[in-house]
Amino acid sequence: MKSRGLYLLLALVSGLVLTGLACSAVSPAATDTVQPTQQPAPTEAAVVAPTDSSTVSNSGGSSATTTFTDKNNYYSIDVPGEWNHTTGTDTNTYWDRFTAPDKHAFIENIAYDDGTPWTGGSNGRGALYLLNHAYSSTGKEGDIRVSNDSIQKDGSERLTWTSKGGNYSGVSFFEVRNRTTFLMFTVWWDNDFESTYRDVLDSVVSSYR
Repeated sequence: MKSRGLYLLLALVSGLVLTGLACSAVSPAATDTVQPTQQPAPTEAAVVAPTDSSTVSNSGGSSATTTFTDKNNYYSIDVPGEWNHTTGTDTNTYWDRFTAPDKHAFIENIAYDDGTPWTGGSNGRGALYLLNHAYSSTGKEGDIRVSNDSIQKDGSERLTWTSKGGNYSGVSFFEVRNRTTFLMFTVWWDNDFESTYRDVLDSVVSSYR
């Protein structure tokens, strides 16, 4: 992630929920983290480059954590105190991202709600679309490989994945709240820094409530 910009692709627009997601699919095959390197056509999605004001550090942990609760009280997490927080909004969407001081690990949550109920497997197709187009190193299908897909005790679904071309991995959890709100919580890291950040990110995931 040394040379990649911090781009977030907001793929869950109304048209995709109603049409594109029904056609999306991937086959399982790997493990976690992502960052797009190219922008898709404007008609397909919007791209945002969050401002990053963090400083470089070789430390993966923190002596202190801080509790973060998102603006709609959908969740709270305990995050390392020195990680940089950025947030943004787009049509029917908002997100929060926490970036490690050395930019080799990230925590992110995306919330999307256009008032349309999610039915059947549409939430799963939405999650796969985000992985393939927002968290891939290419911005399209073929880069992300999912190694594990499992339902959690709280009803959320966990996807463990890796980017073949980007040399990073991650874990994403997605769920639907109140029938219309899609949430996707993701932690990811550069593969060369897994030993530095895996325990930190596991603690953040465990603190999700």
